[in-house]
Amino acid sequence: MMLPEIHSLYAYNILSGDPNHKDREALEQTISKSAPNSFYYARQVLKARFHLGEAAISTSAWCSSFYARDVIGGRFELGEAAIINSELSYLYAKDVLRGNWTPELAVMCPCWLYTYAKDVVKGRLPSTMHNKMIVFGMIDSSDKYVKKYLGAKKYCTLKGKDIKNDLVERRI
Repeated sequence: MMLPEIHSLYAYNILSGDPNHKDREALEQTISKSAPNSFYYARQVLKARFHLGEAAISTSAWCSSFYARDVIGGRFELGEAAIINSELSYLYAKDVLRGNWTPELAVMCPCWLYTYAKDVVKGRLPSTMHNKMIVFGMIDSSDKYVKKYLGAKKYCTLKGKDIKNDLVERRI
């Protein structure tokens, strides 16, 4: 463990025992340098947002995702860049974004496009979004959400026509 992390943990322990400590501001400055300690301080001690620590929290996908779910109760835009590139992306989409979907938000990653198709559209994505998913597939054909979406019959068919075969026929 690095020295600043130890100082941050020590400051967290002091404020978790005495939230009104005389050196609260200085201790919060120290806590704000660590993502996990900032998250736990917000969730366990403040039971509210810890604005000073949000920059540190946003560097960790895990802290950002659970900060959004457990502390904010909604989107944590500052941490979404870290969340998108992690396995927590699906949980964030399912637990945090569930009622707050916009097409602009959905196109940020294949996981969110898949979740948008499954939970909001309940079928094939609109053309622009569907094409974006195909582009994600060209970038990384092994992505599990691209495979789930493109492999599901209800997403790749439209009014009984097979989209994959339709595209092949147009090229001929």
